[in-house]
Amino acid sequence: MHILVIGASGFIGRYLVQRLGQTPGNEVFCTFHSRAPGNEANPWHWVNLTDAARLEEIFRLSRPDVVVHLAAIADVGAAERDPERATAVNVAGTSATARLSRAWGSRLLFVSTEYVFDGRRGFYREDETPNPTTHYGRTKLEAEREVAKLASRWSVLRTSIVYGWPGPGKRNFVPWLIESLQSGQTYPGSTKVLRTPIYVGHLVEGIARLVENYHPGIHHVAGRDWVSMHDFAVAVAQEFRLDRNLVIPADSPLPGTRDGRSRNPDRLGLDCARTMRLLGLAHFGLIDGIAAMRAASAWGVFSSEG
Repeated sequence: MHILVIGASGFIGRYLVQRLGQTPGNEVFCTFHSRAPGNEANPWHWVNLTDAARLEEIFRLSRPDVVVHLAAIADVGAAERDPERATAVNVAGTSATARLSRAWGSRLLFVSTEYVFDGRRGFYREDETPNPTTHYGRTKLEAEREVAKLASRWSVLRTSIVYGWPGPGKRNFVPWLIESLQSGQTYPGSTKVLRTPIYVGHLVEGIARLVENYHPGIHHVAGRDWVSMHDFAVAVAQEFRLDRNLVIPADSPLPGTRDGRSRNPDRLGLDCARTMRLLGLAHFGLIDGIAAMRAASAWGVFSSEG
């Protein structure tokens, strides 16, 4: 199977490429934009999602059976600061990818986000009506709709906070938190911000299942436990044998608020029960995921790069 992974040099992408490469018969083609990969076994191609001609050339070179679209302006703050660029990459780039997938007869798997919901209730099912309150969320919802409208065979996979050991020169929440607690710094963990965190290794298994078997429509793959950022941080501290007392309960406002309260509720997180049954996936909880991450560190998986 020819598989094109757009955004393969990112955090999720590097784990996914490794996982897909373990299946005999898979030939994985990878794209990057800002950071050239190191000495890798897979073919890598530079692409700018706003360059339709270059994107078409990537399809011609790879002739994909399946396209996994991971690339995005995924930082919520960055999308608010530069909405035009976020729209160009997240919406127009996805639209072009969907059109090319249809033209080449490729199946398209688009990776989306819990931010398509408004955060008022949380723990959203696949069939609930999206209502994004951030520009990032609006661009991802619009991209989902472009995929459904333009691709002939498509799936959307939404996820929550993804954690694990990142690639060279990159960071994510859990490694940053570990470093902070190791140095004796306190972390004000919000008791009001709710998510369903998932270890990256568990997420990519869900993506791989959707690559290997076509299940059309919208799917949710995230952790089993719906927790506050405070409880998430406490679980990390405990698993990595750090001082949990450095994690301080806080009712943190969103950046930019003046009255000490968030402008919008922040109760996100995804109910994944239907998708997990459909894909035959084990639905791992938070402790399972953090333990898997710690074990990966012990075995040196990506740990030297984090």
